Amino acid sequence: MNYLIRPDGDLLHAYMWDRETDDPPSEVCKLILEESRKLGLKRILVELRQKRPLSATSQYMLVERLPQLGCTRAHRIALVHETPGHCEANDMIDLVAENLGVNVRSFRDVRAAIDWLRWRPH
Repeated sequence: MNYLIRPDGDLLHAYMWDRETDDPPSEVCKLILEESRKLGLKRILVELRQKRPLSATSQYMLVERLPQLGCTRAHRIALVHETPGHCEANDMIDLVAENLGVNVRSFRDVRAAIDWLRWRPH
């Protein structure tokens, strides 16, 4: 798997592409969260270009492990699935995140993801 992590204004922007296996990308997530901590950026945009979605089991394992990797309640992580059909195929991510109280959501486009990342309740 290839990845790039860089600050982008008030967001941390990560790109991930060409994942070959169904293994949850925990090591890359750990690197993203470490960079988030170093830069003080709690809002994270992750653009995904994958050949196939993670299985439901791998989605569950990934989200469940995020707190151990450094994800806190202050973090907001938006996953943009750029491959058609992958957002729907990764719906376990949203369900598990909601049940565990982790602020992670899947999106079909970058604009909607950024709107959610920057949204603040009144």
